[in-house]
Amino acid sequence: MKSLFLNTLFIFEYKNKLAKRVDFHKGINVITSDKANGNDLGKSVILKSIYHTLGADSIFDSKWNAFDKAYLLSISVNETVYYVYRSGNLFKIYNDKFEKIYSTMNRTELAEYLANVYNFTVKLPNRQEDQLEITPPVYSYILNYVDQDHMNGTKFSSFRSLSQYPDYKEKVIYTHFGIFNDEYFDLLKKIEVLKKEEKMLKDEKQVIDNMLEKIKGYLEGIDAPTDLSLLNIELDRKKEEYTDIVVRLKRVKNSLVNIRNNKFDLEANINDLVIKYKEDGKIFNKINHKCPVCSQEVDELDLRIKNSSQLEDYFIMKDDLEGMLLEVNRKLKIKEEEYSNLLNLLNTYEENLKFNETKVSDSLKHMGYMETQENMIRELGTINNRLSSNAKEIEGYKNKIKKFNELKKKANSLYEEYMTELKDRFGLEEIGYDKIKNITQNYEARGSNRAISTIIWYFNLLKIKNELNQDAIKFPLVLDSPNNVESDDTKEKALFEFVFSNIHKDTQLILSTLGFNKSDYKNVEIDKIIQLTNEKYQVLNSSDYENNKEILKFIFEK
Repeated sequence: MKSLFLNTLFIFEYKNKLAKRVDFHKGINVITSDKANGNDLGKSVILKSIYHTLGADSIFDSKWNAFDKAYLLSISVNETVYYVYRSGNLFKIYNDKFEKIYSTMNRTELAEYLANVYNFTVKLPNRQEDQLEITPPVYSYILNYVDQDHMNGTKFSSFRSLSQYPDYKEKVIYTHFGIFNDEYFDLLKKIEVLKKEEKMLKDEKQVIDNMLEKIKGYLEGIDAPTDLSLLNIELDRKKEEYTDIVVRLKRVKNSLVNIRNNKFDLEANINDLVIKYKEDGKIFNKINHKCPVCSQEVDELDLRIKNSSQLEDYFIMKDDLEGMLLEVNRKLKIKEEEYSNLLNLLNTYEENLKFNETKVSDSLKHMGYMETQENMIRELGTINNRLSSNAKEIEGYKNKIKKFNELKKKANSLYEEYMTELKDRFGLEEIGYDKIKNITQNYEARGSNRAISTIIWYFNLLKIKNELNQDAIKFPLVLDSPNNVESDDTKEKALFEFVFSNIHKDTQLILSTLGFNKSDYKNVEIDKIIQLTNEKYQVLNSSDYENNKEILKFIFEK
């Protein structure tokens, strides 16, 4: 079993030389501020930044521009330390020695890498082809973060960009429970392949049936075409398709040449930038490049860098160039695959076109109708046998899936039991018992019950996950001001006591609130209290920047 623990969060704003550093402990961490005047000090910004750095898209307040900040998060997965850096859509991952081990601008690629780190991922069918794929990282964190402004009962609404997969809620939950695992998806894939083959066989069977009907008509003296005009039309169509492939191949080849040239230019620009970085006080050479893939332009750099701001400008320029290079590499890979596929297709058409009109005509003339009929009947028998075999295989795989359905029943039984107990405990009368029988059902409370009804849903999902999928990684549970939604003091204390007493021993808790008083929870071991005392909207400060700017040199130089 793995656990992910947060060590330190850094937020940098290069242009204004501002930063914020927050250190966490394993166990329970509480970020708090004055109860009377403690709003808008940055508690939510800190909590939102955690999973934002790890690849999700948190919902920040409009006053916070997430994309002009750089985020760095030190995490430990068991005893292995990683540093995760995010600037816009650029992600870099470093080891404990600040050696860069991965970088990307593609969220799916990031998810594939993190799946190996976490030994956990979520797979969902995509919207276009209904093919299973590894989802972006946000779906791995979805049970472990609750935003104070988006406590909507049983709806996952604390992150952005969750609607790219249709009807994802049930599949995500059962994946976290370990029910929809690799074996389950493998069975689904096998059934999917067999069903595609079944469709192909049925289409082929239909073609043979139609051809047998025509042959029967020929043998019975029914009027039929005496030439091969239809075959000639098909041959002409193949020639046109062949010409189209040649044109496409040339176009893709030209595109490949352009992209490779621009990749070389970008790599040279990055190398020049690093060299210039080491030449303190000198003037930049001109770097003038336009990326053919993302249409971003690197403006002409013809300025003298002052010693006080030289480091920050290098960071911004290198991030931009690296982002453009990653995008060029991604597009280059796509174009190379497209070029290879077109070459293979071209070879196939060339082989097919060798079978010219004369050979087609000769072949058909030498094959008697009776021989053709016999061959087709034999082929039809083979197809029927394969269809029968496929049906038995599909039935066998469906029988194996039954055990997963039994696990779903168990999960829903636990869910109903736990939800019923907490509904009665907290007096949530507005939530009907019929709304908590199945995980797929929705409910939403209002007023002072809104926070409690949301929190107990998340906690019960995590509780079931810990029971049914004990080996799954334990992500930190991040709760953004759960008492900040029309909650009275009595319900607030009851909610916090529930949270503190039900957190799993291997799960780190990061919680924010106003006016937290440790003495109110004498039986709870609070590992760290982080008190914010800055001015409103001033969570970033120059002191944290000066004290931690050395870490930026490691990022830039790697």
